[in-house]
Amino acid sequence: MTLSIWIYSGNIIAQTLPVSNQLMQDYIRIKQLESEIDSNASLFTKPISSSILNTLKANSDFAFIPKNLLKEDGFIEFKILPLAFNQQFNSKNQYGWNDGLMIPAKGYQNYVSAGFYMKAGPLSVQIQPEFIYAQNPEFLRGNDKIASDRYTNYVSLSNYSADLPNYYEKPDFTLFGFGQSSIRLNFKAFSVGISNENLWWGPGRKNSLLMSNTARGFKHFTLNTLRPIATPIGSFEGQIISGRLENSGSPNSKFYNPEWRYLSGMVFSYQPRWVPGLFVGLSRAFQIYHSDLSGIGDYIPLFQPFEKLKTNEDYINRDQVTSVFARLLIPKAQAEVYVEYGRNDHSVDIRDFSMEPDHSRAYIVGFQKLTNLGTRNEKLLLSAELTQLSQSPTRFVREAGSWYVHSINQGYTNRGEVIGAGIGPGGNIQTIDLSWINGIKKMGIQFERFVHNDEFYQILRAGSSSNNGRWVDLSAGILFNWDYKDFVINSKLLGVQSYNYLWQSGYYGTDRRNAFNIHANIGLSYYIK
Repeated sequence: MTLSIWIYSGNIIAQTLPVSNQLMQDYIRIKQLESEIDSNASLFTKPISSSILNTLKANSDFAFIPKNLLKEDGFIEFKILPLAFNQQFNSKNQYGWNDGLMIPAKGYQNYVSAGFYMKAGPLSVQIQPEFIYAQNPEFLRGNDKIASDRYTNYVSLSNYSADLPNYYEKPDFTLFGFGQSSIRLNFKAFSVGISNENLWWGPGRKNSLLMSNTARGFKHFTLNTLRPIATPIGSFEGQIISGRLENSGSPNSKFYNPEWRYLSGMVFSYQPRWVPGLFVGLSRAFQIYHSDLSGIGDYIPLFQPFEKLKTNEDYINRDQVTSVFARLLIPKAQAEVYVEYGRNDHSVDIRDFSMEPDHSRAYIVGFQKLTNLGTRNEKLLLSAELTQLSQSPTRFVREAGSWYVHSINQGYTNRGEVIGAGIGPGGNIQTIDLSWINGIKKMGIQFERFVHNDEFYQILRAGSSSNNGRWVDLSAGILFNWDYKDFVINSKLLGVQSYNYLWQSGYYGTDRRNAFNIHANIGLSYYIK
């Protein structure tokens, strides 16, 4: 169970809308479908800045335009940021993602965050540290422990390895972090600075191929736009970052290189003037061990060619992931469709890409549709998203590692969790939601099918371990958001049935291992007027 209390001073969301505030992220997206927020904003780069939030129409049913506590629109501003208390509980095993500082764990977790935002002219400072306590009991015993260790050995000790421990650290785990803090210089539509905020790139709602808030935020330099930049040919948005990725430090992780890694990344999007509602974008990220940094090309490799024949990438201990994406906003239909396609490995050249476009690929496809229910505010929301990370059968003749697992021993991770899609290497997931909404109020149902690392299953079946089966989680639950005066409650309650838990199928006389988990989220927000 997750219990969260958010306290705001005035109608303040803060200078940016944090990636962790999923309720408001979804709300902003729905407001754009209803044509109540800037239709030129792609929403591809998060956190969302107040420049975009300020376009929300003043007569909106839940307008939360930031207000200055000292002097409105003045040279000096001061804002109290949310005070947040979150509690989480999993009944059977670790489950869930997109939860930032929280760790993958069974049992109870507690999260606390507070802070402030201040601005003096172009300088802005946001201090919002975070703290967690996790009960984190050991939950792997007997055959489950054997099966889990087999997977950990595969992930940690194979040619393509990753820092993804099956049990994170130790019981009674505590952690204090910088959280959603930043120091920036802002000039018109641009911002440059140092940040520890979680990032989200691309159109996905449930998953993102390159950047999400599954892992905790990492320290990085950022140069980004604060709002769409209008030009005669359309609008542009983007971000360039360079940062430091850390290891998990968990004694259960078995990779052999303890170095920290340097990450450089970028995301750009374009909204063509001649096609209103269409957004296209590109994201790219490189990581390299800090001891291997030797020149400007290692610090800023983002604009190197995509074709291996034009680079020496195969001879450098460096990883890259790339994605392209698009989103079509259809305000008249109150609908959107979106797609993201990514590669975990360069193509040799254009011919190679045209022959095998599915080599090392991953993709996300989704849509949302609002339907009026007879009143101005009451509507029906249908949402669906599919994420496919497992590779095509070509991997058996042309291995490139799983998504997020390549030549860097730790994989595409920070502190033992994937930076991108929280379902992890080789995972596939399909989600569908059907909800009644009225402003921020929401009542709905969710169904989900999650296949854990399907590539590991294929390896087991191809080898001598033919008694193993595909590990599939089927979940169903309810969604509930409600506001009353200055209070907002949001919740999700899921029952998760795991079949062939940890790939233990029961075939050929072995024990069948199914498991059932309760995963719940409850949030309470209070807005001080």
